Amino acid sequence: MSAMRIWPILLLLAASGGALAQPVPPADVGSGGSQQPPPRHEGFLEMLFGPSLIHPFQGGIFAPPPEPPPPVKPPQPSEPPLNLADILPKDPNAKKILVVGDFEADGIAWGLDQTYASEPKIAIVDDANTNSGLVRDDVYDWNAELPKLLNQEKPDIVVVALGANDRQNMKIGNTRAPPHTDPWEQAYTQRIKSLADTLKVYGRPFFWAGAPPMRQSASSRDMTYLNGFFDSAVSEAGGTFVDIWNGFTDDNGAYISSGPDVDGQLRALRAGDGINFTRAGRLKLAFYVSREIKRQTGLGAGTVDLLASTGQASQIEIGPDGKKRLVGPVISLTNPTAVGGQLAGGPTTAVTKESDAPGYVMVVKGESLPVVHGRADDFTWPPGDASTAAAPAATPATPPAAK
Repeated sequence: MSAMRIWPILLLLAASGGALAQPVPPADVGSGGSQQPPPRHEGFLEMLFGPSLIHPFQGGIFAPPPEPPPPVKPPQPSEPPLNLADILPKDPNAKKILVVGDFEADGIAWGLDQTYASEPKIAIVDDANTNSGLVRDDVYDWNAELPKLLNQEKPDIVVVALGANDRQNMKIGNTRAPPHTDPWEQAYTQRIKSLADTLKVYGRPFFWAGAPPMRQSASSRDMTYLNGFFDSAVSEAGGTFVDIWNGFTDDNGAYISSGPDVDGQLRALRAGDGINFTRAGRLKLAFYVSREIKRQTGLGAGTVDLLASTGQASQIEIGPDGKKRLVGPVISLTNPTAVGGQLAGGPTTAVTKESDAPGYVMVVKGESLPVVHGRADDFTWPPGDASTAAAPAATPATPPAAK
């Protein structure tokens, strides 16, 4: 081989071999303990054409653009503080609103306490049992306990909220019936009607708040299912069913955890479990209930009180036939302390003894009271003849004494 052909090969090997033969310095271990990579030496081709053509994907004109930084979420605005009212002392003769039921009822009672905090004439009585329902009457039997509460508290208005804990099997005899079956529905409907019948016999206005939507779709469907039973039974007994559903759902009827409160502020209405309520949610529950109370009774409207006082001596009792009755008060016909009342338009003479009392005259003696001219029970003839009504009984003429 001629020298002219060999020298280019030797030159190429010398150039590349020189690069490979460079000594590699030992690793530099600094005080921080990190190992520095060895310095990079350019090869022969890199010296001729540049590193961008030899290594196109290791930086250079063909390198991919750097990844954009992750988006920064804007800070969420915090909720405005919830202003809670100081509850004023209540008047001893204040109207009582008794709230019974499960955890929803407990939230309604708290919200009503806040709603009527500045109303000394309205008092809230919270007798809710948060874990109760109508299915597990072995845990708490509302049909047995409600008459006792009514006789004890003597409320002017009753608010009920049940159903949120009733998505479970019901023990009927020796079997357990699941929801959505005929035995379950018949037994459940009977318990609702029995509770509504107690309130009907008690004779005071009562309001039944519907079950709320839940985060789980199956739970929400069951709450709608139960509300159908409540609505019909309560309306049949003369009560008012309070539909709270739309206050805790969106425009499509789906569950929402946050929404406008009673003042229109966006707040969390439900707790993290998707079942319970926050304080703002409790106030919204109470808003729906108090609005219906105001519409039906006028209580809390600040105008004329359309709600008559409760008879404190009345009691709910169950007769021998099993039917509930509102009995009392017992009025004694021989009790001197009961004497002293007068009929409207009657004589104004003071009653001095029991035998002259109007009740004693009518019931015991069987005599009619003196006719008052112009009153509805004036049946004198001809009408308007005052002389006939007021004419004293004829006195027989006394014969002249014999001489």
